[in-house]
Amino acid sequence: MSTDAKISPPSEGGTDEFMSAAEAAKLLFVSRPHVLKLLSQGKLKLHHKTGNSRFVTKTSVLDYRADQRAAAKAYQASTTDDE
Repeated sequence: MSTDAKISPPSEGGTDEFMSAAEAAKLLFVSRPHVLKLLSQGKLKLHHKTGNSRFVTKTSVLDYRADQRAAAKAYQASTTDDE
């Protein structure tokens, strides 16, 4: 009987990469509690949870960042046209 102690986290999409909430916060330039709030709102996708640590999918973080940048560009375009 094999006693393989390494357990890989579950993954729905196959080989989706993941990052900790702290790493996601650094990438998004927000606080870690804000990342947890985004996670609870469903704006970021949970990859797995280990103890009190939550890990999010890297694709959901990158998609969220792209959406935020697009919204910022749209806002800037709308405010510069009014002047």
